Amino acid sequence: MNKNALRGFAVSGLLVMGLTACGGAGTSTDAASAPASETATPTPTTVEFRTYSKAELTKMVGDVRDGKGTRLMVMPDDRLADTLQQVKDLVANSVIEPASCTSFLTGGGIQMEEGATMSIGASASSTAETAYLLSLFSGAAEDKVKAVAENSAKDLAACGDIQMTVMGNAVHASIKALPTSAKTPGAIAYHSTAAGPAGSQEQLFVSTVKSGVVLVAQSTGTKVSDSDLPKLEAMLDQAADLIK
Repeated sequence: MNKNALRGFAVSGLLVMGLTACGGAGTSTDAASAPASETATPTPTTVEFRTYSKAELTKMVGDVRDGKGTRLMVMPDDRLADTLQQVKDLVANSVIEPASCTSFLTGGGIQMEEGATMSIGASASSTAETAYLLSLFSGAAEDKVKAVAENSAKDLAACGDIQMTVMGNAVHASIKALPTSAKTPGAIAYHSTAAGPAGSQEQLFVSTVKSGVVLVAQSTGTKVSDSDLPKLEAMLDQAADLIK
């Protein structure tokens, strides 16, 4: 597989992290060609459900600023399409136990639905050890998006310890729920670690759903700290404020 295509990619985050633990990928900032707490049940949003175009999502991502006030770098379309195909192949060649956690680890499969659109941006503050990313997904059926919003906290509580076989390699993943101060209703946060033959990889996530958009802000790499959560929450809230 093309290692660069999966580096720093937020789609199916834990599976990608598992691949890294198997030695198949690492963290990079090449997203663009230019610069255990108990989690509350998500609160339903009040914005009317609608589908957002790729152009709309890309503009939102490009308008978000990182902790240093710099606009996020948006992943080019050709790289995004190539990466998504590789993630689809990755998911098809992975086995997750318990099986009931598969939907949680793949975000309900929203990004792989026919007609789904997405945009991904990276902070210019990203390094070889840690990348800061924001992903927006839209275009999935309303019932699937609502299922993600309604089940995310419950699935997070049930999927704290996971065994994965990723491309034939055994990977153990542990997930710890974190309290979040994100202002966007329904946000959940968690820290995950995956260990495999090539070492370990960590990710810090905060995610939510607003209208027809699934929002995910994350840091990923070998030096991920829970203290980075406010940076991710700020990116998530900025993006959510742009969804009208």
